[in-house]
Amino acid sequence: MAQISRRNFITRAGGLAMATALPAPAVLHAQEPFTAKWATATPGLTVAFYDYIRDNKLDQKHGLRFPEPILNTSIAALFNDFVAGSYELMIASWDPFLTRYQGGVPCQLLCTLMTADMIGLVATEKGPRSVADLKGKTVAAPLQSGVYRMTRALIKEFDKIDIETTAQVQNADNPAQGVTLTIADRADAAVAWEPMISSGIARRADLGVIYNVGAVFREKTSLDLPYFCVNARKELLDRTPGLSSRLNAMFGECVAGLEANFDQIADKYAPRTRIEAEPLKAAKKAGRLRFKFAAASDPATQKTITMASEILARQGVLARPADPGFFAT
Repeated sequence: MAQISRRNFITRAGGLAMATALPAPAVLHAQEPFTAKWATATPGLTVAFYDYIRDNKLDQKHGLRFPEPILNTSIAALFNDFVAGSYELMIASWDPFLTRYQGGVPCQLLCTLMTADMIGLVATEKGPRSVADLKGKTVAAPLQSGVYRMTRALIKEFDKIDIETTAQVQNADNPAQGVTLTIADRADAAVAWEPMISSGIARRADLGVIYNVGAVFREKTSLDLPYFCVNARKELLDRTPGLSSRLNAMFGECVAGLEANFDQIADKYAPRTRIEAEPLKAAKKAGRLRFKFAAASDPATQKTITMASEILARQGVLARPADPGFFAT
């Protein structure tokens, strides 16, 4: 047995002390909460999803940690920054995400959050009562919006009416302006969405919805058409095995919480969403705000989105329908 001198003992003991002082190997930190940047538009109800998750620590419950969301007042800038990779998770409607996926952006649909029942055409009592009555009428609509393109496409598909040839469509800078023009009798109808629809009804009692996109899609297909959804950069999902399941569990709990406590949430988050609570409550009560979580890995979700994308492709809104790679599994 080798002799251990006093000098050797001190050297070995010092080495042991240094070893114990070194940081733990990276593998020991594997259970640390995962974090990523996320974003959405403001003003908008979608801010409430992020705030509800953070306030109720749903991210931490599922081993995640999300910072304050990035809020952008420009929809165009919001999508441009997502394409550039400035953030990895984003809430918006599913069809512009599909357009960017088809353009080569590495992104996937993670889950859906709300239905398209929030979208429709509004008119006053003395105005048109259905899309069949739009012939020769003036329709105000934000022509550059995805909502307008989707609404026009579904009317063409299901009702065989092109509102751009049947009616005179005038551009509105935003959905609120279109509703205002209709209330002031300067337009016969308007393409709009919540909460602008309910805000308009509160201002003029005879304003009503003459065409509800979600309701018509359900009537024709027996399926709920998603609208707001969560999309993720593919590299985010690829670098962390099992992340999709954890994110879906988190957003599923969030949707259930919003559905169960909506009136209180509308009040609580009004300063953050920058939307008055009462129109949101009215829209929820009327059935035009419908929360419905569905994971993109669910074949039923894939069927619905694929069917809707086939319609949009036939009507020239999309280059082609969704393919299996669009859905996070």
